[in-house]
Amino acid sequence: MSCICLLQFISLKGWRRMEEKRVSGVMSWFRERFGRQRNGQEQINPYENPPPPSHPSDLSISTSICSSSSSHQHLPSFLSSSLRSALKYDLYLCHSEKDMEQAQSLATFLEQPGKSLRCFLQERDCALGGAVSTELLQALRDSHCWLLLITPHFLKDDWCLYQMHQVLSEGPMSQRIIPSVLDMPRSELPLELRFLFTVDLNVNREFGFKQVYSTVLHYLKDVCEKETSSSVSQTDRREESQL
Repeated sequence: MSCICLLQFISLKGWRRMEEKRVSGVMSWFRERFGRQRNGQEQINPYENPPPPSHPSDLSISTSICSSSSSHQHLPSFLSSSLRSALKYDLYLCHSEKDMEQAQSLATFLEQPGKSLRCFLQERDCALGGAVSTELLQALRDSHCWLLLITPHFLKDDWCLYQMHQVLSEGPMSQRIIPSVLDMPRSELPLELRFLFTVDLNVNREFGFKQVYSTVLHYLKDVCEKETSSSVSQTDRREESQL
């Protein structure tokens, strides 16, 4: 009798272990199944990780357009006049070859989008194979203003002195000539230039660049306004003659 009871007890205990294993396996399957699904939903949550723009190129294009328009919207209106475009350059830069870096810095400042002046640089704008004197004289006559970058190298350069005298013969007492002194005192200017307003680049070069820009703008504005008033007066005379 005791043996039968013992066998029944052992079989009942084994059945419980088997049942516990089965239940544990089912619970593990549920945890694994629904745990993965929940993790997947968290990874694709659109509020936590918004998708990138579908057309990123559109954004770059619109940004470039806005920056381009903002860079040109502050330009003076007279820079669009036909009188200005009648000549190829706004400013002729005369300098020694040894001062090329300083001349290029000035041209870069004046030609940037916010200013948009048209500068002539011999090493950049002269036609290859052309006669130097012919190319320089043509560019000089095709420019509204002329800047002379006066340095110790300039005073020793025959080509620079030649261009200086050509500029003086073209407009000896006009606002078109802008002598600019660098690396030397103003007292050492050539006698021909001492009666002209001079830009000093020795102390504050950036301020001097701004002075050059303002001088060219003032000349272009003055010329355009005179041309406009002259056209208006001619129109008035025609109307009066018809009356």
